[in-house]
Amino acid sequence: MFVVGCGPVEESAPSEEPSVQESGLALACANSLGCRDVCACQNGFCVPDGFGPPPPDGLCDTPPVRACATGSDCASGCNCVGNVCVNDGFSPPANCLVAPPDAYESDNTHTSASSYMGTPQLKHTSHRAGDTDWALVATPVNQVMTVEAYNLRNGPQLRVEIYAYNYATRTLGARLSSTQSLVCSLLTPSCQLYRTTANVTAGSVYAVKVTDWRSVPTGSDWHPTPGYDLKMY
Repeated sequence: MFVVGCGPVEESAPSEEPSVQESGLALACANSLGCRDVCACQNGFCVPDGFGPPPPDGLCDTPPVRACATGSDCASGCNCVGNVCVNDGFSPPANCLVAPPDAYESDNTHTSASSYMGTPQLKHTSHRAGDTDWALVATPVNQVMTVEAYNLRNGPQLRVEIYAYNYATRTLGARLSSTQSLVCSLLTPSCQLYRTTANVTAGSVYAVKVTDWRSVPTGSDWHPTPGYDLKMY
């Protein structure tokens, strides 16, 4: 005997595949700059990087931001609101992911270099990968001049060079010394600096070049800005 039921038959809808749901919500990326700090760019989407404790749910689905304490931490056209750099509302909209230049800009060439006045230059930053800072220094006596990039902040990778310089014609001379290595490898303050020296003569001018040589993917670098202080003696 067969029993036939009457009435409508409801079919349950097939559930979506988790991978489809996740890819629909996940933040697309081209490289690591497109993701938050604890996330990685894999197969074109931001996912947890697998290191340390897992990030809060949904964090990797939100775009990166530039953290700030005050408006001076943000680029022109951006304000610091809730410790995040955001557009100030005026057109055209600014890129609030990138770092602002420091007070010594534009010192990207020896002809627009800052002048070293005998006291340390504080709060230099490498606001973008490949940033170059130049400073001119006059030497009153014959001596071995030491140049230090110290008080390193947020992991700068620097090359420090000393050049002979003709101030009258703004002509760069021979490179006299160079370093791109810390003075020692220990994780102590006394090791965390770059130092190079050169023999200098009285009544001369020398050019000091500090280059940021980090390898950073193409895109807007929202990471904390590397920085250093500069002194010569």
